Amino acid sequence: MEVLPEAEYRTEHLPGAVNVALTDLTREAAAGLDPAAPVVVYCFDTQCDLSSRAAAVLESYGFADVYDYTGSKAAWLAMGREAEGDIPADVRAGALARTASICGPGTPLADAPPLGPGGLVVVVNDDRVVLGSIHGHARAGACPALEVLQTGPATVRPSITAGELARSMDHSGETHMLVTTLDGRLVGVLERDDLDVDR
Repeated sequence: MEVLPEAEYRTEHLPGAVNVALTDLTREAAAGLDPAAPVVVYCFDTQCDLSSRAAAVLESYGFADVYDYTGSKAAWLAMGREAEGDIPADVRAGALARTASICGPGTPLADAPPLGPGGLVVVVNDDRVVLGSIHGHARAGACPALEVLQTGPATVRPSITAGELARSMDHSGETHMLVTTLDGRLVGVLERDDLDVDR
């Protein structure tokens, strides 16, 4: 159950979620729910306390199995999970990202794959968590990728829309961006030209 206002719910919400804004969560509104069934409530992000308050209200109404999803909608979307609502999935970075050229941290540079989108090779661990990136000028030699990678490449979550990302990249002067989930796992790479949005 999303406890944000209806307009925010319409924009995007977790699949199958119902909407009862906290301001509307009266005993009568809760009567439409099964008090014996588990209820998971969420709001916008970890900073939002609406879901905690809604869970407490439901418990006070006699609901026995209430869960507060504290990560809420932002964490769900940042993990690249599906959403419903007015924002089409195909305009999100996760859907637009191209397959990156990747290697492991122990890969000798001489054995690294060709440069991929963004003119780089992304160095990832066994869980595909991004450790850094290697650019063209650092590809010579036999030392392992971990010794020459650039740490801390800029990343965005899969949920950002093409328009939002294009504006951000134009503002910062970025030509490419890694798309990663909230836990740092690589989804892919987007170049500014991949975003069909006017400059």
